[in-house]
Amino acid sequence: MIKKIFLVFFAVISISTGVLAEETDGKKSKAVAITDEIINMRSSLAQAFIKPDMEITEETFKNVCGAVAKRAKEIAEKEGVKIRHAATKYRNPLNAATPEEAEALAQFSKDKKLKETADTVEKEGKKYYRYTKPIFVEEACLACHGAKDKRPKFIIEKYSDDKAYDFKVGELRGVISVMIPIEGGEK
Repeated sequence: MIKKIFLVFFAVISISTGVLAEETDGKKSKAVAITDEIINMRSSLAQAFIKPDMEITEETFKNVCGAVAKRAKEIAEKEGVKIRHAATKYRNPLNAATPEEAEALAQFSKDKKLKETADTVEKEGKKYYRYTKPIFVEEACLACHGAKDKRPKFIIEKYSDDKAYDFKVGELRGVISVMIPIEGGEK
C-alpha cells in the first residue's frame, strides 16, 4: 500500500514538475524572442540612421530610440508582459535601474560570459517570470553616448541630468528585462 501511494505521489510530482518545466520553457522562449527583437531593432535602426560624423537631431533620436520604445510598448500591450530598459548610467530617469536591476548590471559587468539571467519575482502582488539580457554599446551608439562634450545639443538641453555618456564600444550600456505573468493576466 505504501509503495502504491509512493508511486502515485512520485507520478504526480513528475507530471507537475514536467508541466512547470514546460511552462517555464515557454515563458523563456517568449522572453528571448521579445528581448532579441528589441535589441536587434535598436542595432539595425542605429546602423541605418546614424552615420559617422553626422549631426544627430531629435528626429534621428526619434527614428532610433523612439521607435524602439514605441515597439516595446506595443509588444508589452499585445503580449501582456512588462518590458524594462534599465541602466545605472541613464539618460531618462524612467530608465534608472532599480536595486535589483543594478544587481543584474553588476553581474553582467563582472562576468562577461554571462549572456542572460532568469528568475521569478513578485511585483505589486503578482508573480512574474523575469528574463534579463545585457545591452552593449555599438559604434553607432557613440553618436549620443560617447564623449560628454560631443553629445547632441538637444540631448544636453532636454536631459539636464544625463548620465549616459563616455561609453566605449563593447561596454555594457544597460539591460532589458521582460516580465511574464505566472498567475493570471497572461495572454
